[in-house]
Amino acid sequence: MGDLIDPHLASPADFNDIASDVIAARDADTGEPFTREELIDQLGVFFLAGHETSASALTWVFYLLAVQPEWVARLREEVRLTVGQGPIEFRHVKQLPWVRAFFRETLRLYPPITFIPRVAMADCKVGSRRVKWGALVMVAPWTLHRHHDYWERPSAFMPERFVPGEGSDYREEAYIPFGAGPHTCIGAGFAQAEAILIIAEFVRRFDFILRDTAPVRPAARLTTRPAKQLMLHCRYAST
Repeated sequence: MGDLIDPHLASPADFNDIASDVIAARDADTGEPFTREELIDQLGVFFLAGHETSASALTWVFYLLAVQPEWVARLREEVRLTVGQGPIEFRHVKQLPWVRAFFRETLRLYPPITFIPRVAMADCKVGSRRVKWGALVMVAPWTLHRHHDYWERPSAFMPERFVPGEGSDYREEAYIPFGAGPHTCIGAGFAQAEAILIIAEFVRRFDFILRDTAPVRPAARLTTRPAKQLMLHCRYAST
């Protein structure tokens, strides 16, 4: 990280990227910039959060495409009708509602962050439970996203939940793959656009085959990942 940051600090006019924005940031109260050590910490979090979570989510996307090939055909047709044979560009993100819905439903069933830790800043109540100042509270998107009180057939994979007019039962308050409130993931918009573009490009070009038929079990590690390595075979699409 230091090797990345030092050229930016030495010649900031030569760069225009996320690192540049963090370097240019100033404390709202003091006007001071980050120190070099603080920059390493801040950018390290960006790299970890932006890489590991996206990779985890896309792992589950392509697993689901492999076990439900009818969705490959459906998404491929949407991409064909929207984009044709030309390049898939950022402007197409909002024009691919089923690709977006597929990704959002994947995040519902397999949220990258299984547990979100929060510290109570004051004595309060959560439901019927009293929470003392300083207590560690674990919010579990995995549980909330699969709760019968909020979702119809919560264990079923139903991307139509997130397509308006398709019988959606989407509940905004019960859907928190990126957290909620003032600490919502700063990269949520970028991550969703990135994933939609990647999915669209891959389904246009490939079919996905899961060679190992053993059950795939999720594990809560740094992110929600398959407990064992998941291997897919990618085959060029015939159409």
